Amino acid sequence: MISLINSQKLWLKLQRRFLQYSAISLKQPQWLLMFAFSRIQIIRFLVLHLTKKPIKIDFLKENSVFTDLDPDRAVKALNSDGLHLGITIPPHILKEILDFARTATYYGNGDLQFPFSLANRRVQEMKSSKSFRIGYNFEPTSQCMAIRKLAEDRKLWEIAAKYFGSQPMLACTQLWWTFVNDAPAEGRAQGFYQFHYDLEDYTCVKFMFYLTDVDLFGGPHVCVKGSHRNKKLSHQFSLLREREDSEIKEYYGDKNIATICDRAGVGFAEDPSCFHKGILPQKSDRLILEFKFTLNNYGIIL
Repeated sequence: MISLINSQKLWLKLQRRFLQYSAISLKQPQWLLMFAFSRIQIIRFLVLHLTKKPIKIDFLKENSVFTDLDPDRAVKALNSDGLHLGITIPPHILKEILDFARTATYYGNGDLQFPFSLANRRVQEMKSSKSFRIGYNFEPTSQCMAIRKLAEDRKLWEIAAKYFGSQPMLACTQLWWTFVNDAPAEGRAQGFYQFHYDLEDYTCVKFMFYLTDVDLFGGPHVCVKGSHRNKKLSHQFSLLREREDSEIKEYYGDKNIATICDRAGVGFAEDPSCFHKGILPQKSDRLILEFKFTLNNYGIIL
């Protein structure tokens, strides 16, 4: 029964994204190779060891705003669990980011056709006849000095470099709201809220910071610890990356499923090749700041 459901989901996904994947593949054939083969762990391992680049992060300032963050401890946790918790933004930097976030321009459901601000979101939804479940700002580093400072923080780069064993690059920074919304998720958004893993590159680490308080009703992020290194073979060789909760619990166990709740300003590092999902906020809108480090920059946000 699960196999039939998964086959139907794969067919619908291919129908929805065939043109997008084709266009990307023509422009970036190396992306297609990565997307096809990086899901297989042995290939990821081989590529990482055959394409190592010298680590050069001397251009970054010595001082880090994350005074309590131990990069070696974070890398150890990423290697074992694919997850490191408790990275805290200092209060004065958090305030500056929140001040920016209140007046920033976002794009409804990630579509550049639908710009809006928090003050006029409802008006823009009515004009576009769309309900904005998510609002993205794709270039916050060029608009907010506090976010740029975090993007250039030495400890974040050091963690990425040590985890990769190679020179990282900051592939993207984004700020996004997830709004309380009673309407069911549609299209691509459906996949965000069921367990899946990302194929960003042969290796990747994301630093994600809650900028609003997140409890069980505030849209917590959920990560399956260890699933970046212990993925079931059928999950590696399947074209479908989304899985039902029952499948995940049966193979990886409840004890490895981490539901991340914390206060505004606290974040975590995650290898997105771990199975993970978002939970829709029920009582309050959620704001997240993300920094994505990879080996290569394909110039694509999927």
